[in-house]
Amino acid sequence: MRRAWMAMAMALPPTAGWAAAEVDQLPTIIITGRVPPDAATERIYGTVQLDGAWLDAAPERRLDEALRSVPGFSLFRRTGSTSAHPTAQGVSLRALGPNGAGRTLVLVDDIPVNDPFGGWVYWSRLPTAAIASVAVTEGSGAGPWGNQALDGVIRITTKPLEGGEVRAGSNGLAEGTAGVAAGGVSILAHASRSDGSYLVRSDQRGPIDIQAGWDDAWVDVKAQGEAGPLALAGTVSAFHEHRGNGTPFQENGTDALEGSLRFSAADGPLGLPWHGTLYLRRYVFKNRFSSVNAARTAETPALDQYRVPATAAGGSLSTTVEEGGGRRTVLGADLRWAEGATHERFQPVAGVFQRDRDAGGDQVVGGVYAEQTWPLTETIDLHGGVRLDGWTTGDGHRVERSLVPIGGQTGVVTRNDHYDDRGGALPSARLGADWRPELFGKPGDWTLRAAAYTGFRLPTINELYRPYRVGNDIVEANARLKPERLAGVEAGVTWAPATGPTVSLTAYHDGVTDAVDNVQITDRPGTVPGFGVVVPVGGTFAQRRNLDRVRAEGVEMRATWALDPTLEAGLGYLWSRSTVLRADGLPALVGKRLSQSPLHTGTADLTWTPVAAVTTALRVKASGQQYEDGLNTRPLAPTVTVDLSAAWRVRESLELFATAENLFDRTVESGRRVDGLVAIAPGRIISGGVRVNW
Repeated sequence: MRRAWMAMAMALPPTAGWAAAEVDQLPTIIITGRVPPDAATERIYGTVQLDGAWLDAAPERRLDEALRSVPGFSLFRRTGSTSAHPTAQGVSLRALGPNGAGRTLVLVDDIPVNDPFGGWVYWSRLPTAAIASVAVTEGSGAGPWGNQALDGVIRITTKPLEGGEVRAGSNGLAEGTAGVAAGGVSILAHASRSDGSYLVRSDQRGPIDIQAGWDDAWVDVKAQGEAGPLALAGTVSAFHEHRGNGTPFQENGTDALEGSLRFSAADGPLGLPWHGTLYLRRYVFKNRFSSVNAARTAETPALDQYRVPATAAGGSLSTTVEEGGGRRTVLGADLRWAEGATHERFQPVAGVFQRDRDAGGDQVVGGVYAEQTWPLTETIDLHGGVRLDGWTTGDGHRVERSLVPIGGQTGVVTRNDHYDDRGGALPSARLGADWRPELFGKPGDWTLRAAAYTGFRLPTINELYRPYRVGNDIVEANARLKPERLAGVEAGVTWAPATGPTVSLTAYHDGVTDAVDNVQITDRPGTVPGFGVVVPVGGTFAQRRNLDRVRAEGVEMRATWALDPTLEAGLGYLWSRSTVLRADGLPALVGKRLSQSPLHTGTADLTWTPVAAVTTALRVKASGQQYEDGLNTRPLAPTVTVDLSAAWRVRESLELFATAENLFDRTVESGRRVDGLVAIAPGRIISGGVRVNW
C-alpha cells in the first residue's frame, strides 16, 4: 500500500511548481482521460445530457436526488443520500433489480467512483455546485466502460468553481461550498451537517428512535498544465463523513483519500491523439448495527464493523483514428485492481461480542476494446464495438476468532476459510444505428434508432466474502458467485421539430444471466441448518445467490416542451418489469418481480422564468408499488412527492434561492421488515441560501 501511494505521488507533479511554470500559458485547458463519445454514438444509445444550469435550477441539492428526474435512475431504496445508509446507495438504471452494490458505473472526470469494496456510491461526496454536465447512458452494455456498467454508465464532468454557495434549512441543515481558481490550480471545499430525519414510520416509533443526522466535509485540489506534448490534469482529494442510523448505538463513518491524473496528447505516438488516466483511492469505512426490541424501547449491539479498509487503483489508455468521411475508430484498454476486507465484531451475548471476523479479498479486471462509428449515408449512422475482459479474484478469506475465553484462551480460531482463486474471460459487444429520415415532408425532425449490446458485472468483494446483519435481518455471503451477464436489445424514436415538443420513446428487452440477489432462505427463528446462524424472532435469513435467468423489459418516454419563452415543461415515464425466469433450486422465485423494482415510475417538471432574474422549478416524482423481498410478500406503497425551488439573481455575482423537497410531507416507504416495521425516506425539507461569484 505504501508503495502504491509513493507511485501516485510521483505520478502527480508537485502542484505549485507545475502550475507556476505555466501560468502565462494556461487560460483554460480541457483534458479528457478517455476519448469522448461522438454525437452519433450518444444519439444511438439514447444518452440523456444534463448541464450545470439544470442542476442549479433543480429543487434537490444532492445529485442523486436531482437525477431521480431521469425515470430510469434508482438507488437501492426509495431514499437518497440525505438519509440512506452508504451501503444502500448503489445505483441502477431502468429498475433492473436495484441492489446495494448497484449495476451502473459512475465516472467523475473519467475516474470510477464506485466504492472499491462494495460498489456503492458516496453521493454526498460529489460536487453538485461544480458539475458542468452529467451524461446518463442507459442499457448500452459494457462498451468501452467494462466492469460495473451492466445496465449503463453515468459520466460526470466537473468545472472549476469561482464562488460559493451556503444554505440552511429544516432539521438543523447547514451546508457550504466554496471554490477558487487561479493559474491552473483550483481548490474546492465543502462541508455540511444536519440533525437528519427519522427512519421509522411515525406510528411505529419508540423511545429508542432518534433522527439520523450527519456531518461531512471534503476538499479537492486540482492542477493542470503541460509537460512537453502532454496536457495534464491532476487531482488530490480528501473526504470525511459521519452518519447516524436512527438509534443511539447505530452509526457509520467513512474517511477517504484519492489521487488521479488525466493526460492527453494531440499528436502522440504513431501521430495519433492519446488520452489516459491513472488513479489511486483509499477508503476506510466503519459501521455499527443493533437489534431493537419489539416495543422499540431498547437496543442491543448486533454488529460492529470497526474497520473496513478498501483500496482501488487503475488506469486507462485510448486513442482515436479519424479515417475520413466521418468514420472514426476508438481503440483502448483499461485495468482496475481493488482489495478490501472487513474487520468486525459479531455474535453478541448479553451485549458482549463473542467473535471477531476478518473477511475479504482482491480483484483484478482489465480489458481491451475497439469501437467504430461510420456514416453509411447522410442520414444513417452505424456504430459497433467489441471488448474482451479478463478477471481474477484472489486472497478470498473468512477468518473468525473468539473474543471470549475458549479452553482458557481468547483469540481461538473458530472458522478459517480460504477460497480458491478464480478467473476467466468475458467478451462483450454492441451494435447500433440511427436513421434521420424525411418524414411528413420535414427533414431532421425524426430520429429512429436501434441497438443490441452485452455487458457484465463482477460481484463485489463485499458480496463475495462478507455476511452482514441489519437489525434482525441476516444476509450470508457467497464466495462462489458468478459474474452477472446481460444481453439486450432496444429500439427508439425521437421527434424534435424546430418548434413544439421534443418527444422520445424507447422500448427495451434485456436478459440477465446469473443476476446476484439476496435470496431469502427462512423467516423462522432458530439455527439455520448448514449455516450455523441463529435467526432472532422477527428476523430473516438470506444468502447472496445467482439467479439463473432474469428478464427485464420496459418502455421509457421523455418529453420537453417550451410552452412559451418563459415556461418549459418536461415529462418522463418508465414502465419496467424485471421478472425471474429461472432459479434452479428456488422455484418460489420463478415468475416473481425482482425486489425494489416498481412497474411504474414517472416525473413531471415545470420551469417558469417570468423575468430574466427569477427562475422557479416544480418537480413531481411518482413511483408505483414495489416489493421489499424477492418472494413479493412485503409490498411498499406507491408514492408521489412534490419538490419546489425558486431563485432570484440579484445581480451578476449574487443569487438568492430557496427549495422545498417533499413539499407536502408525504410518507415514502423505503423498506418493510418481516415483522411489519416500515422504514421511511425523509419528510419535508425546506432550505434557503445564497450563491456568489468572486
